[in-house]
This record gives sequence, structure tokens and C-alpha cells, in this order.
Amino acid sequence: MTAALTALPISFLVSISLLLVLRPLAFSIGLVDEPGGRKTHHGDVPVIGGLAMFSGLMVAAIVGQVESKVAVPLLAASSLMVLVGLLDDRYELPPNVRLLAHIAASVILVLATGFSVGSLGNLLGFGDIRLEWAAVPFTVVAAIALINAFNMLDGLDGLAGGVGLIAFGALSVLLLRAGIPDTGLVALAMTGAVFGFLIFNVPARFNRKVLTFMGDAGSTLLGFVLAGLGLFAIQPERLALSPIIVLFLMPIPVFELFISTFRRLKHGLSPMEADRGHFHHRLIDAGFPVRLIFGLYFGFSLISATIGVMGHYAAFPDVLMTLLFGGLAVLWLMIIGSAPRLAARFPKSLRRGASLEAPTAIVSSDH
Repeated sequence: MTAALTALPISFLVSISLLLVLRPLAFSIGLVDEPGGRKTHHGDVPVIGGLAMFSGLMVAAIVGQVESKVAVPLLAASSLMVLVGLLDDRYELPPNVRLLAHIAASVILVLATGFSVGSLGNLLGFGDIRLEWAAVPFTVVAAIALINAFNMLDGLDGLAGGVGLIAFGALSVLLLRAGIPDTGLVALAMTGAVFGFLIFNVPARFNRKVLTFMGDAGSTLLGFVLAGLGLFAIQPERLALSPIIVLFLMPIPVFELFISTFRRLKHGLSPMEADRGHFHHRLIDAGFPVRLIFGLYFGFSLISATIGVMGHYAAFPDVLMTLLFGGLAVLWLMIIGSAPRLAARFPKSLRRGASLEAPTAIVSSDH
């Protein structure tokens, strides 16, 4: 347990150190995000957040002597995600190459651990929804979906990192309190690594000169590791966490995934095709300041994760948690739908376009 607790400061320090050390290298090899098109940030920005966070995770795992047959496959498959993500950040790989990497990593995780989503729980009150033969393919598809959900989220300073920080922090509490140090160490290490990255990415004035993006290497890392930890946590022989509780730990990526997929299919587009209809786009267009959007995402995620963790410890029935999650979804969509009316009430100095927002980066890196 002591080794698990040291994972957070180790990954935090490694992440920060590499973000500083790798900046000159990123500019020299072209690992930067250039403004233009849907990207409206100012100047070239290093895209090294994913590599720095992954390095922090790996150093913490090595120092903590992670040898579990559960955690090791997750770390190994994560390395594939980061490698392909870095290549994509530098050379913009074709969508099918990225998808193949996502599939490969997810299949490796399932086969190496022997874990899958065997049941969705008693969501409707009529008994457990067993997946039977569909358990493995469902698990692979769910992992790929969460990877892409975080990729969709990575369109504005601090969003993917802030939401990921909440999810990893909540999983750390759940896993360590249950006495599961191997995956608990991974969760804590990711918490520290993401926290370190956010110092360079959160929308604030103090970090504009060292602004850094996580890139696809970072967003896919977050989504994949969260998928793996969530998969481990729901296993009866591990934490036996109800699958619906996992959704509470990362509600906005889940909402984003379903709404974006429906929107793209409705307009005859591929679910993998990028567009400008994500929640953060709608808030920006409505006039929300970037810092308020970050605060909204972070605060909503924190409230949802708190409800999920409390629901787990209180042993609330799945059907009740399903209703609560549905209520959160309705509340979130109401906030997005009323964004123009809400923004109209802001003082002019706080609306999007004011000088306060000028140095804040807006990117759209989803595919």
C-alpha cells in the first residue's frame, strides 16, 4: 500500500520534469500543434503531454514494482496507444490505422487479463442483464468507444485533463479502500501525471508561455487506461463495482460519445469523422468564456463522481443509480441547450471574445 501511495508524487514530478525538458525537442522535431482551420490557439504549441503523462505512469509503476498480471497488460497495451498517438500527432495517420491500434490494444487487454464485461447489472429492475457470448466483443467496443470519447473531449484547454483527473482520483479511492494496490497504484499514478500536465494546460494566465497540449497520445492514453481500470473494477473477484457506477466517474465523455455519434449518423457522416458540434463548441459559440467552460466540466464531473462513489458505498440499487445518471444526462443537456440564454446574462467582460480570453487556446483535435 505504501508503494501505491508514493505513485502520485512520483508521477507528478516526472510529468512536470519531462514537460519542461521535452519542450525544445518538440519544436526541433516538429511535434507541435500549429494554428489554423478548426484550431484557433496562438502560435505553435508542443504536443508532448501524452508522452510526459505516460512516462510518469511508467516510472511510478517501476518504482512501485508492479508485477500484477492485471496491471502489466494494461501498461503494455497503453504503450501501443501512446506510440501510435505520437505518430498521429506528428504525421496525422489515416483513421483506419488509428482504429486498428485501438482495436489491437483493447483485444490485448481482454485476452491477457481474461476480463470482460459479463453483466451490465440490474439496470431496469428486472434482474441482471447478462451479455453471455457478447461479453468480449462488447468489452472491446466499449474500450474503443471510451478512447474516442476522450479524443472528442480534447478540444479546449483543460477539459480532457480535468475530467480525467476526477475519474482517476475517484478510482484511486475505490481501489485503494478495497485493498487492491496494483490497479490502485496505476490509478494514483495517472492522477499525479494528469495533475502535473494540467499545470501546463489549464486555462489560466500563469502558464501561457509554457502551454502544452496532450495530443492524441494523451487523450487516447486517458481513455484507454480508464477503460482498463473500469474493466478491472467491475470484476466480481476484484472490486465488484457495478458498471453503472463507472459511468458516474466520467459522465461528460459518455454523453459526448452518444450525442456526437447520433448527430454524425443523422447527418450521414461517419461516427469517426470530426465536426464542430461538440458540447464545448456549442458553449463557445454561445459566448461562454473558456475558463467558465473548464470550471463547468470540472464541477459537473466532480459532482457526478461524488454521487457515484457515495452510491457505491451506500449500496444503492442499480436501478436507482440508472435513474440518477439519467437525471444527470437531462440536466447536462438542459445546460447545453440553454447556453445562449445563460451567456446573455454574463457581463460583457466575461463573454467569449473579451480580452480576458485572448491568450486561451481553443483546439479541435478529435477525429
